[in-house]
Amino acid sequence: MSETPNFLTRAANATGAMPPLVSRILVALVVFVVGGVAGWIGRGALMGTPDVPTIQMFQDWRLGCPAATEKDAGCELSQEVISEKAHARVARLVMIRDKDKSMVLAVTMPLDVLLEPGMGLKFDNEDVRPYQYKTCTEEGCVAVIPVDAQLLASLDKAKDASVVVVAQQNAKAVAIPFSMKGYAEARKAFLGNEAKRSSWFRRLWS
Repeated sequence: MSETPNFLTRAANATGAMPPLVSRILVALVVFVVGGVAGWIGRGALMGTPDVPTIQMFQDWRLGCPAATEKDAGCELSQEVISEKAHARVARLVMIRDKDKSMVLAVTMPLDVLLEPGMGLKFDNEDVRPYQYKTCTEEGCVAVIPVDAQLLASLDKAKDASVVVVAQQNAKAVAIPFSMKGYAEARKAFLGNEAKRSSWFRRLWS
């Protein structure tokens, strides 16, 4: 039984090798395919965005992430609470991962608060959650709060939120509202950025 040879087979049989034009076409095709595959696989690593710190705004929340080469650093999700009357910062909230990779919320208050009663967080109609200050610096007094599942749930669903402190001036509790606008989107971006930083494979396909 005989088979009809195709064009390339007939050309090769006739000359002992493929015609120059066919060879050039095949070489060009191979180079194109290999280049395309290499570009597709390595686009994140070879042609990625510059390795620089980034800042994104999500309404009232800000997400700051260091360059990917800063292995010991991480992203931080923050909000500055500004007094409309005094036009000065009255609180700062920063959510970061601690050294053991657990999530913490650092709340910085002015130096004119009473330390012994501590401070608290209040969400919607929930009871105030009390916390103690960890330290005071030139910027203010800081409470470092572990972000557990219950606190995350309150943050995720809250429409109204405030920091409760006791002022030195009159020893009365004061509730300082902070905004939840943009928090859900900011936290989603926070988790996505942190995942990319810890995974070479995810950075490659970002």
